[in-house]
Amino acid sequence: MHQLRSATKSFISALTGIAIDKGLIKSVSDPVLPFFPEYQINNNSDAKQRITIENLLANQSGLDCDITNSQAVGSETDMDYSADWVKYTLDLPMSDVPGGKGMYCSGNPITVGRIIEKQTKLKLPEFARQTLFSPLGITKFDWYFQPDSSSAETYCQLSLRPRDMAKFGLLYLNKGKWNNKQLISEDWITASLTKHSVVQNVNYGYLWWLKYLNAGGTRFDGFAAQGNGGQRIYIWPAQNMVTIITGGNFNQQSPADELLAKYILKGFTNYR
Repeated sequence: MHQLRSATKSFISALTGIAIDKGLIKSVSDPVLPFFPEYQINNNSDAKQRITIENLLANQSGLDCDITNSQAVGSETDMDYSADWVKYTLDLPMSDVPGGKGMYCSGNPITVGRIIEKQTKLKLPEFARQTLFSPLGITKFDWYFQPDSSSAETYCQLSLRPRDMAKFGLLYLNKGKWNNKQLISEDWITASLTKHSVVQNVNYGYLWWLKYLNAGGTRFDGFAAQGNGGQRIYIWPAQNMVTIITGGNFNQQSPADELLAKYILKGFTNYR
């Protein structure tokens, strides 16, 4: 098994869709704060009360949290060592309106994961096992989803075998269907892989990157779950292909996309 780092976020997106399909979450338009009546929210405001699940999925919460902005109040490291990652996230001041600028903030999907737990009455890994992993024949996985300081060095991340990462990609390539059974609604797959925001100058869906790579002068459009170190689950609809890369280039530039373009996508071009 290999750690997925932030590619885990795309699995949280899938589980959100499954929870909505099952009627356990009403819709992505649901406001977030009412799910957490146990919290006394700091920096509360009308804008914060308008944050929806969709805003979290599209990294458009408006909370002052952006991994690329050193001036942001929200810090992923501070969150990692805090007693409650969800409260840490929801306590942040607002730097934009909900649905505004796309800002990469790991507290957003963590909060969605906790909402799923509340609505399903199951721990997130168990809900994943029952509704996603078991139907896909995924029997080996490691997922400690405990959003507090006990996860400071493991990041609440999922670990899978590459072949099982590929199953997840194939599920999306086939519009939510696996062995003729619809595990995730086609509508959710479409919505997840539709542009909702722009994050780090890349189009962004519901915790999926809408990316393209160039190989030999040809543009290849795809969808990616990706994580620190070079973790990639890429879906290439036009090529009817899923590509998986795992890597250990943590906290540095990964060659994953270069490898894909140079050694895999190149095979789909006409040049020599």
